[in-house]
Amino acid sequence: MNIILTEALKSHMICHDKEFLHGWEKTLDLLQEKGTFKQLTEDVERIVTTFEEPIGYSMLLETTDQDEIVYAKRLERELYTRFVKGKAPGYSYQVMCILRKSKEVEDAYELITMYPGGKSEKEPEDTNIQTKEEMIRSLLFWKDRALIYTPSNIEPGSEKDYCPYKNLFFLLED
Repeated sequence: MNIILTEALKSHMICHDKEFLHGWEKTLDLLQEKGTFKQLTEDVERIVTTFEEPIGYSMLLETTDQDEIVYAKRLERELYTRFVKGKAPGYSYQVMCILRKSKEVEDAYELITMYPGGKSEKEPEDTNIQTKEEMIRSLLFWKDRALIYTPSNIEPGSEKDYCPYKNLFFLLED
């Protein structure tokens, strides 16, 4: 299967590269060697691949009421992400890849993102959320999880100490 790497992906992956022990491009080569992308059939594929050795650092953690939480925009992003300060990442043996079937190239998929760790939900402000059920899954997932705060990945001046999408939580009251 042909995997397309767009300029937008390469720009997006700048903030993820240090999360991989050998860089994201080398990890992509390892995924292709494992045959991870041989059986793709859906318009959008979300694939978790497990390795025998650590492949990177998981930046997603569960949080508690005692954690210091902030919201900020990551570089090259327009939406707010939930972050936890003062935590360190742990090793991950898994890599999550999200791909979309190419509309221009037959038998090809565009890599949308990849990161060390398992499956997660779209972030609550993601414009690709299409249903109320998907939004509820997102809110439930992110209400007690956060990415580790890394100042070099944050858009300067975007940090907030409150949830900028708190108006969406009314959906959980039904």
